[in-house]
Amino acid sequence: MTIPRRTIALVASLTIGGLLVSGTPGSASARTADERCLGHGPIAASALGLGATAPGCSLVGRVVTDGHVFVVVPPPGMSVAGEGVGRHGESRSLQVTNTGTTVRAVSGTAARHGAAAGDRVARAAGACRDRTFHLEGHKWRSSLRFRINLSKMPSRYSRKTVIKQIRVANGNMRTGRNTCGKPRLKTPASHYLGRTSAAPNINPGSTGVGCGKANSKNVVGFGNLPGGLLGWTCYWWFSSGRMGAADIMIDTSRALVTRLPASCSNKWDFEGIVTHEWGHAYGMGHTGSGHPSLTMQHTAQPCSPYARTLGIGDWLGMRKMYGAR
Repeated sequence: MTIPRRTIALVASLTIGGLLVSGTPGSASARTADERCLGHGPIAASALGLGATAPGCSLVGRVVTDGHVFVVVPPPGMSVAGEGVGRHGESRSLQVTNTGTTVRAVSGTAARHGAAAGDRVARAAGACRDRTFHLEGHKWRSSLRFRINLSKMPSRYSRKTVIKQIRVANGNMRTGRNTCGKPRLKTPASHYLGRTSAAPNINPGSTGVGCGKANSKNVVGFGNLPGGLLGWTCYWWFSSGRMGAADIMIDTSRALVTRLPASCSNKWDFEGIVTHEWGHAYGMGHTGSGHPSLTMQHTAQPCSPYARTLGIGDWLGMRKMYGAR
């Protein structure tokens, strides 16, 4: 589902404490229905922080926002979340769960701190010592089948190289590629089904980014992400913990390169960023600040391909979900 630009603008202007209610005052019964259904417009995530029950009213298809991230309420028995990796600032995420009787939203923020270029040796040494990981509570029970949309790919890229690196990045996370001597993981196989005209189910705006209506497609594509984001993933899963779908959007800025230059400054490794986003698709969450050697830290380190290989924490998290050979 594509959310109209007007809706995106309205969502971006919301504050966490406010609700946007459209329409004009009507009868008492109409106002009661509005209150029960939390109005007609986007719903503030804070209004669903403890869960909202709406007898006689479905919130499915409604937009929920924390002012920076917005998602569409999925059907009963499903959850949706969006999060990504960036260069600076803070990392925000938003999760909405629809149990069938209540709809609950959880909004998260983690400060991001960059590392100096001189930390590269320390990162390489720490990758096999930092055992930190966070799981989102969902995983693939069968193979992940995905397509790639290149309609918004910057012309400076080679299509062949981009497709190859997206596929290799999937393998990096799926198999648990690492330099710590750990074995291959048992993650279900993935299948690249070719290119598609379908866009990722992700809606970037000038100040926020959102996840559209629940779907069963898995698409990787490009878009102009806001706020220094380099990649963003929206994913949907069922109450059983079984993954339903995951879409990935890669930023179109010149900060991302498929080959790091010899004289590097403020450039980020394309394959490493996509490896991170595949981590979200497979069930991995952010580690939080202070783990710069791990692929799943929410700040990507510049001028290094470190994220292509999993740190021990990344590997342990994937092994807990999928096992190792």
